[in-house]
Amino acid sequence: MTELKGLAEGDADALRSKMFSRDGVHESRHVVLALMKSDEIEVAIEWLRSAYGDDATLSIVDHGVYYRIDRVESIRFDLDEIEELVGKPYSVYDFLVNVSTTIGRAYIHRNTFVLTTELIGWESAVPR
Repeated sequence: MTELKGLAEGDADALRSKMFSRDGVHESRHVVLALMKSDEIEVAIEWLRSAYGDDATLSIVDHGVYYRIDRVESIRFDLDEIEELVGKPYSVYDFLVNVSTTIGRAYIHRNTFVLTTELIGWESAVPR
């Protein structure tokens, strides 16, 4: 409340300065994915842990109703493999229902969801 009170008293310049400051801005090669929880997403998370093994750059944080997944360069979900584990039809489009937000470039190739830092078409070929 004291920050709001300060604004009410005319401290808009301090807020403006903080908002436009580059102090907290830094370049990163990380991608971030937020997935809303469901039974299928629980399976997908276990698949992801298995697929990336001991990759130290992979971070999966449980936030109660969603998972935050963070990794350097890219995250790739093979929904054909995940569908087998789910035990019922489950496509990339079913998976997308639970994608809340992303940081990075997201695309779908066949039945695979990819989140990457690459400039598709410039740094790598467009998947066909």
